[in-house]
Amino acid sequence: MQGAERAGRNLNSQKDPKQGLDLGGKLGGLSLNQQIISLAVWPLLQNFLSVLVGFMDRVVAADVSTQSDLSAVTDMMGLLMYVGWLMMIMQAAVATGAQALVSRAYGARDYELAEKAVGQSVLLGLLTGTLAGLMLWLLAPTLGDFFELNTASKEYFLLFVQILVFSAPMSGVVFVLSACLRGAGDTWTPFNAMVVVNVVNVMSSYLLAVNAGIGLAGIAFGTVIGWAAGLLMLFWKIYPREMKKSLLVLHRKWMGWNWEISRRIVKVGIPQSIEILGMWSLHAYGLRMISLVGDQDDGLIGSHGLAVQIESISFMPGFALGTAAATLAGQYLGAGSREMAEKAVRQCWRVALIVMSLMGAVLYFNAERLVSIMSPGGGKQAEMAVALVMIVAFAQPFFATAMVMKNSMRGVGATSTVMLYSFSVMLLFRVGLLTILVRYYAADLKVIWYIFTLDIVVQSIVFVWVHYRGKWLDAKV
Repeated sequence: MQGAERAGRNLNSQKDPKQGLDLGGKLGGLSLNQQIISLAVWPLLQNFLSVLVGFMDRVVAADVSTQSDLSAVTDMMGLLMYVGWLMMIMQAAVATGAQALVSRAYGARDYELAEKAVGQSVLLGLLTGTLAGLMLWLLAPTLGDFFELNTASKEYFLLFVQILVFSAPMSGVVFVLSACLRGAGDTWTPFNAMVVVNVVNVMSSYLLAVNAGIGLAGIAFGTVIGWAAGLLMLFWKIYPREMKKSLLVLHRKWMGWNWEISRRIVKVGIPQSIEILGMWSLHAYGLRMISLVGDQDDGLIGSHGLAVQIESISFMPGFALGTAAATLAGQYLGAGSREMAEKAVRQCWRVALIVMSLMGAVLYFNAERLVSIMSPGGGKQAEMAVALVMIVAFAQPFFATAMVMKNSMRGVGATSTVMLYSFSVMLLFRVGLLTILVRYYAADLKVIWYIFTLDIVVQSIVFVWVHYRGKWLDAKV
């Protein structure tokens, strides 16, 4: 390895005088609070941009739709969130395994292992992204029927999905490369990549949908163009060259298939994939129950989707601090300190509780304004969405707890633990209780959201217990 390149990857790599530990890369020499800030700030802004893009997509979709089609388009956009989640299941599994391996390698200062993980992650990300796109292409008509979309909504949905699937291979590689960089302590580069993705996405979508007159298809094409731009930016950043300062680089020699490294990534990723697929299935079941509550033209799926997208505003700090907790827990375990791994997670949790509680207040007092921005003239759909946002506003401290605790466990490779307890609680509430109340007691959409909220409350309590029990620290990567 060249001297300049090695120097770049050992930036600030020195002992923390307070803790006596020696973390690698940009985290070296920083106090715990400084480490959390450096890791959380860019994911926070990244998530803000992603939410903003979702807002813009809805605004542009409303702009190119007639008033008579607005309800159908809103339902379609609501379902698309779940479809996008389905497309990312396998990519997220590879990303989790890659981040866990890279963070452990960086904590142990095994930089060659970290670079091997990057090479294998690119191959796995491309493979899983391609498979996810193909799967979604084949399932799209069935999904439209399963969620009982009306004829107009289904037509819009199929049009959008048939274009969107071409972004899947590119998003798969972007996800895994971003996860590897976060595992090494670099959240700045993934943030920049998503800035490129989102800015290009919004500009392309608006130009194609509005200026070029393509309509809803223009939004889908804009999404594909955005992912292509982000992928090019990441490859430019990690490609090895003289005098380059980067925590990770992508060498050709590690791009050949390596069964041992791939096995270690997949071993961590498989439980994560099963968990996310199970979560998606349970959420999809909940969406199916919503579709049974009213008629196809009631627009309840659209109301649900509006509320979920607004609710995601509050997830920004939880996602950011969960990312920081995952990286720090992995690196401190790699450095041999269980005590510091626990301490880092609990500090992230405390900050998340405070910030997301404040975000809950923002949601509660601004629910109507936020809904009107996303869906001007939304009528009854918008009124229902306002009520749902006000319900979930009270659950924000519990969301904060679940996000930080679960992400920290994934970050050290304890994905099977997260899968076990998540499934158990979700099956109890999102299948058992939900089915009983909808089918036998005619529960409405508000009651369904109370059940969803109760599920999160119980999950947060369970994962606090799992955290203090401490066995998640024994996970092997």
